[in-house]
Amino acid sequence: MTMSDSDAACAVAEQGLGIALVSLPFALPYLTSGRLCRVLPDWYVDDGHISLYYAERKLLPGKTRAFIDFVVQEFAEQGLAQRFDALQR
Repeated sequence: MTMSDSDAACAVAEQGLGIALVSLPFALPYLTSGRLCRVLPDWYVDDGHISLYYAERKLLPGKTRAFIDFVVQEFAEQGLAQRFDALQR
């Protein structure tokens, strides 16, 4: 079965209806709770970088700058870059 919805693919795999190949951020809640397990740890999907998009830097509103700084700080403090690393075992 092929799906374009990673959440649905995880839910289907959780029900025992097959194996799902989805990026780690989608699978992580299922893996950490034990509802799913990695069967081929050397195979992974990398959807690319997590990005924040905003208008030109010159005209960046203070609230937007504060939000960006907050997200960057939280990623660093919580080690989220490593947590979403598909190569991590």
